[in-house]
Amino acid sequence: MVAYAKASGIAKYQTCEFLQVHVRRIERWEARLKQTGTMVYRKPGPKKPLHAIMPTERQALMAFAGQEETVDYSFQMLALKGAEGGLFFMSASRVRLILQDSGLGDDRTGRRRSGAGGKPNRPEELTGPNQCWCWDLSYLKTDVLRVFWYLYVIVDEWSRKVIAWRVSRSLACEEALRLIDDAILAENVLDVPQNQMPVVVNDRGSQMKAKEVKQMFRDMGLTQTFSRPRTPNDNPFVESLLGTVKTAPVYPGWFPYDEESVVQGYFGRYFPWYNNEHYHSRIGYVTPAQKHTGQAERIIAERKQKLTAQRKQRIEYWLSQPLTGGGP
Repeated sequence: MVAYAKASGIAKYQTCEFLQVHVRRIERWEARLKQTGTMVYRKPGPKKPLHAIMPTERQALMAFAGQEETVDYSFQMLALKGAEGGLFFMSASRVRLILQDSGLGDDRTGRRRSGAGGKPNRPEELTGPNQCWCWDLSYLKTDVLRVFWYLYVIVDEWSRKVIAWRVSRSLACEEALRLIDDAILAENVLDVPQNQMPVVVNDRGSQMKAKEVKQMFRDMGLTQTFSRPRTPNDNPFVESLLGTVKTAPVYPGWFPYDEESVVQGYFGRYFPWYNNEHYHSRIGYVTPAQKHTGQAERIIAERKQKLTAQRKQRIEYWLSQPLTGGGP
């Protein structure tokens, strides 16, 4: 563009000022084009480093990593064992890069490694109630230091309805068994086909991993899936519920340690209110009970129809007013 403008009689500095490009930059580009014949910028130095891995070394690594006895070796072990055997000499990071380029950088055993693992095996998309349940427990402070009540809760992920809850002094797995039993009876899921039983998501607490709890899930035909360690957002719905419970304006903050009736009475009032009167923002400002029973779509549609009808009524009202009034 600068060359075309210059051929047309426009000075280079004027074109650069119009294009907001410094003249020295144009001169450097012209010099590069004259010297190399291209505008492509090339880094100085050789295209390939002089200490690059030789083809024979790469082949030796691939042959060694492909052996059955080395399938469990880490990148560091591959580098060390290869060097001890005189096959190749390279760092563990170089071993990792070469194997990743060849598609062998991941676990070659086909077994799942310990650690965080994948996300919980929950349904891809929920279309109705009792497809995925989430449960957890929370500590409730008392008027005695380091003495707690424990709140167990199961919530339906689709409708956010509290399916079952228990308050106990114990962290034993028997309380978890009673909670699950209460939820099964409340929703009568034993009468549904096996492939329609809910998936139950929980964390990795001792109550969730107890053999008795796992066995109960198997006996009932329920699929139990675990969230990743130290990853509370794998089970966000029940975590959010427990946060809502403890930040409610009526929440006392602590309960008497020796009066179970007070604790039971509070949650006996709170959870019916939560299910039947609380308008939940994440499900369209309907109650969890309305969502759970399939009324939410009808209620939301009726709200939209009423808003539309009211808007038309406003238009008709203002159009019927005399123009001398100055408008609405």
